[in-house]
Amino acid sequence: MVDNGGQDWESVASIGEPGVVNVLTAPRTLPFAEVNNLALLNGCLNVAYVCFLNQDTISRSPWLDACVECLERRPEVGAVMPLITNYDGTAWDEAFFTCAKASPELAARLQEGVSAELRDLPDFIPVPEITAAAMVVRREALLQAGPFDPIYGSYYEDYDLCRRIARAGYAVGICTRGYVGHYGGSATNDRGAFYRRARWIARNRVIYAARWKWRSRPVGLLRYLTMEMPWNFARSALGRSNIPLSAFVKAQLDLLKLLPRLVSRRLDEYLWQKYLRSLPWPQA
Repeated sequence: MVDNGGQDWESVASIGEPGVVNVLTAPRTLPFAEVNNLALLNGCLNVAYVCFLNQDTISRSPWLDACVECLERRPEVGAVMPLITNYDGTAWDEAFFTCAKASPELAARLQEGVSAELRDLPDFIPVPEITAAAMVVRREALLQAGPFDPIYGSYYEDYDLCRRIARAGYAVGICTRGYVGHYGGSATNDRGAFYRRARWIARNRVIYAARWKWRSRPVGLLRYLTMEMPWNFARSALGRSNIPLSAFVKAQLDLLKLLPRLVSRRLDEYLWQKYLRSLPWPQA
């Protein structure tokens, strides 16, 4: 466990038997990507599988066993997530459902609600991206793909990791034999946190698109500047977006600072490799 600026750390650190729970102290309060990387580099890579699990989750079944069994049966799979509902189990988690829609077969069944019977489906269904709210990753796949990229801070860093795991030759997908409940947005418990989250999301979805969706970075950036950005600005200004106008504007200023990296795939890859060397990240 990592003390990332928590206010009730003594009670949290007392969980488990002595020697079972290792406590790390972050040098400062870190974004999601970096605090996970800190844990990875301090003992979490000495196992066959690594589990990323948000603090605002609740287990609804032996989902961890189901995910590990799925990975053990399928050596070609690098990362899986379970079925994820909202915290009270009345609906599917929004981020999970967005990922699941990449599989028409699974999405159609999920439309029936959280009580849908899925036992006749395969235990593993591939999708391009899964959320780190509850994710189990094969160690070898993680070593080859690398850790979370700190350029994101929080949000979209898990999707980026999934793409790199796939690029390393592994499948990514959903284990249909386990359930987790996720509160979602628990960190945004005040107005300032809500605006920071909105700023990260508006910023990071452009970085993610530049890396994994734009066929040509210069062309993709031109399209964003002339079409997508004005449209999203107008929606924010008119109050028709989940991103407040001030958060959207600050996100664009953040992207302006990253412009050389957004345009140049070579520079982006160079800085990523430089970060890996600075850790240093172990080789597979």
